[in-house]
Amino acid sequence: MRKRRLRRTAFLAFFLCLVFLAALGTALAASSQAPASPPHRGLTPLSNNLRSAIAVGDTWRQDSSTEKSWEFERFDSDININDNGSFDVRETQVVNFTGSFTFITRDLSTQMAKDVTEGRTYGKVRIKDVEVYDLDGTPYDSDLWEVDSYQGGKKVRIEFQAQDEQRGWIISYRMCGAIIYAEDYDRLYWNAVSYYRDVPINSSRITVTLPPGTDMAEVEATDYYQPVMTDSYYASGRDGDVLWWEAEDIWPYRDFTIDVAVPKGVIDKPYPYRSSTFWLVFALAFAILLGTLAFMLVFWWFKGRDASADPVMGVSYEAPRELRPAVMGMLVNQQPRIDDISATVVDLAVRGKLRIIEEPEEVHPGVTEFSFERKDTSTRDLLPYEAKLMKAMFGKKTRVEESDLDLFGDAMQIMNGVRKEVKKRKLFHNEPEKTAGRYFRWGIAVTILPPVVMFILHFFLDLGWFWFLLVGLVPAGIIIAVIGRAMPKRTPEGSRLFWQAMGFREYLKTAEAGEPESMTPQNFQDNLPYAIVLGMAEKWAQLFADIYTTAPDWYSGTGPGFSTTRLASSLKEMGWGLYGTSGSSSSGSGGSFSSSSSGGFGGGSSGGGFGGGGSSAG
Repeated sequence: MRKRRLRRTAFLAFFLCLVFLAALGTALAASSQAPASPPHRGLTPLSNNLRSAIAVGDTWRQDSSTEKSWEFERFDSDININDNGSFDVRETQVVNFTGSFTFITRDLSTQMAKDVTEGRTYGKVRIKDVEVYDLDGTPYDSDLWEVDSYQGGKKVRIEFQAQDEQRGWIISYRMCGAIIYAEDYDRLYWNAVSYYRDVPINSSRITVTLPPGTDMAEVEATDYYQPVMTDSYYASGRDGDVLWWEAEDIWPYRDFTIDVAVPKGVIDKPYPYRSSTFWLVFALAFAILLGTLAFMLVFWWFKGRDASADPVMGVSYEAPRELRPAVMGMLVNQQPRIDDISATVVDLAVRGKLRIIEEPEEVHPGVTEFSFERKDTSTRDLLPYEAKLMKAMFGKKTRVEESDLDLFGDAMQIMNGVRKEVKKRKLFHNEPEKTAGRYFRWGIAVTILPPVVMFILHFFLDLGWFWFLLVGLVPAGIIIAVIGRAMPKRTPEGSRLFWQAMGFREYLKTAEAGEPESMTPQNFQDNLPYAIVLGMAEKWAQLFADIYTTAPDWYSGTGPGFSTTRLASSLKEMGWGLYGTSGSSSSGSGGSFSSSSSGGFGGGSSGGGFGGGGSSAG
C-alpha cells in the first residue's frame, strides 16, 4: 500500500511538471510571436525625453563598437493618399550590417491614434496587400519573406545572408481605416518611421502625395519631430501636390510623426460608410422584404391555399361531429397537441367509455384530484389512437388514480395515431407538419444565417451600412416561417370541415346564453370536447350555466349542486394533471475621438498617430 501511494505521488509530481513545462513553452512561444514591448513613452517633458534619448544613444555607441551591430542608413516613407479613404505606404529601408545577420523584421501597427480631440475613423484599422521588393523594384524572393498577424498588427520578416555589408528592401502596403474625418477637414496623422527599435536612422525622407485635383492652398501640414541634437539636419516643404520632410540622425526610440489636414471633399469615406451606400442598402433591404412577402403570398395562393371554392364564413352551432376532437384539433392546428388528448379523455367519458370522478380535497387541501373508472371494455367503436389511450390509462385495471397516471411516455404514440387518422381521412394533400416544418427551417435559416455570416465577415471586411441588410433579411425569414404555417393544403373535404370548426369557434366567441333552441344538456356534452380543443371550454360552459343544473352520468363532482362553469374549470385542471404538468394554453465599427490633449489639427503629439511599429534584426 505504501509503495502504491509513493508511485501515485511520483506520477502526480511528474504530471504537474509536464503541465508546468507545457505552459512555460506556450508562454515563450507566444512572446516570440509578438513584437517586443518598449519602455512606456507617455507625455513626458522634453528634458526627460532628451535624457532618455541620450542614455539610449550612449548604449548604441557602446554596441556599435562591438563585433555585431546594425543601423538604418535610410528609412524613407512615401505615402500616396487615395480618394477612397485608404492610402498606400512604400517604405525604403537601407541597412548597414556589421557582423553576420540573417533576418530583419518590420512590425506594422494597427493601433488607434492617440491624443485626438476631433473627428472619427470609419472601419477597423487594417493592413492589406503587403509586398517586399529589392531596391531596384524587383519583387523579392517570396520564399525569403513572410507576413504574420499578431494582436495589434502584422510582422514582416525578411531573410537574407549579410556579412559586414549594406542591404536594402522596399516594403509596400495599404492602410485602411486610418484617415480621421473631422467636421471641417480630413486628416492623415501618421508615425512615418518605426519607433520600437534600438538603432538609429541616419537619414529619412517622408513624402505625402495627395489625390489629384487637391487645392494645395487649403492643405495644412505639420509634424511632431524635434531633433535630439540641435545641429541635426531637418527640413520640410512642398513640391506641387507633394508634401515632404527630411531629417538626419533620428535616434533610437524616436518618432517622426506627420500631420496633414486636407479640405472636405478630397478624400471620400470608405464605400461601406457613404450615404449613397446607405440608400442602396436600404433599397436592397426593402426589396428583399417586399419581394419575400410577395413571393410567399403568390406561392401560398397557388400551392398552399385550401382546395375549396370559397371559405364558408359565419357561425356554426355545432362542431364537425363527424371528426373526433383530436382529429379536428389537428385539422385546425396542423399538428396534434397534448390538449387534444385531454379532450379525447372527456370525449371518451361522454361516449360512456369511462367515468371521471373528482376526489375530495382531504389528502391535499386546495388541490383538485381525479380518478378514472372504466365503464366499457369494448374497443370496437374506438379509433386506434383512442384504444391506445384507454390502454395507457387503465391497462388491466378498472379504476386508476390521477396521481398514478403519466401519459407522457405514451403521448407520442397517441399523437402519431391522430396523424394516421388525419391521413386516412385525406384531410390534407400532404403531411402538414412536414410541410410547415420545412418552411419553418427555411425561415430560421434566413433569420439566423445572415447575422452569423456577417458577424464572421466583419473580422475581415468593413461592412458599414451593409449591416442594414439584416433589416430586410431577418423579417424576411420571419415572413417565410409565418406564411409557411399556412402552406399545408387542405383537401376539399378538409377545407369544409375546417370552416365548420372555425364557424363553431366564432359562435362560441359571440353567442349569448339562451340563444338557440338546441341548447340542451346533450348538446352541451357532445360539443364540450370540441370546445376544449378550440380553447373555448369555459365560454361554452357559461352558455349553459342556467340550463344544465344536473351533473352528467360520466362525471362525479364533490361540491354542492352542479355548475357547468365549475365542470369546465375542473376538467382544465384534470388536463394538466394527466401529464404531471402545470398548465398549457390552447390556441460598423470605427472609432471616435475625444481628449483633453491639444496640438496639431484637433490634438496630436509625437508618436500619437497611426502606424509606427518597430524594427529588429538578427
